[in-house]
Amino acid sequence: MDQKELSRIVQRAIQTEREGNRFYMRAGDAAKDPKARGMFEQLARDELYHISILEEFYNDLLEKGSSGCVEGFPIFEERKKASGGVIADFSNDYEVLQKAVSDEIKARDFYRKSAEECASERGRELFKDLVEMEDAHVRLLQAEIDFLEKTGFYFDHMEFNVEGEKD
Repeated sequence: MDQKELSRIVQRAIQTEREGNRFYMRAGDAAKDPKARGMFEQLARDELYHISILEEFYNDLLEKGSSGCVEGFPIFEERKKASGGVIADFSNDYEVLQKAVSDEIKARDFYRKSAEECASERGRELFKDLVEMEDAHVRLLQAEIDFLEKTGFYFDHMEFNVEGEKD
C-alpha cells in the first residue's frame, strides 16, 4: 500500500468515525432508558477519541505528502440507500443496537483489512488498536441486546445454568 492509498484509507476511517459519532449522539438523544442514553453517549465519545488518533496519524501523513479528500464511507452510504436517505430510524432501542452492532462489525473488518495491507508499522499498529476498540464496542452492544432478549447471557457468560439441576 503506497502513501496515497494509506492516506485515503485513513480519511475513510475518519469519516466512518464521524458518522459513528453522529449515529450514537442521535441514538442517545432518542433513547428512552437513561442507561441506554448513557451507553450511547459513551460510545459517541469513544468515536471522538478514534477520530483524534486517526487525525494525528493523518496529519503525520500530510507532512510526507497528501491526496484528495475522500467523501462518505460505504457502511453509512449503504444504509442511506437502503433507507431512502435516512441514516437511522430510532423507533426503539433494540433496532438501534442491532444497527450499531452491524456498523461496528463492518468498521472492525475494514480496520482489520487495512492493518493487513498497511506497509507502515505505525499504521498497522493503529489499525490493530482500532480493531480491538471496535471489537469491544461489538461486545458491549451485543451484551445489551442479550439483556433485552433475556437470553440468559451477560457479556457472553451464562447467567444461570439449568443443566444438571435437580428438582
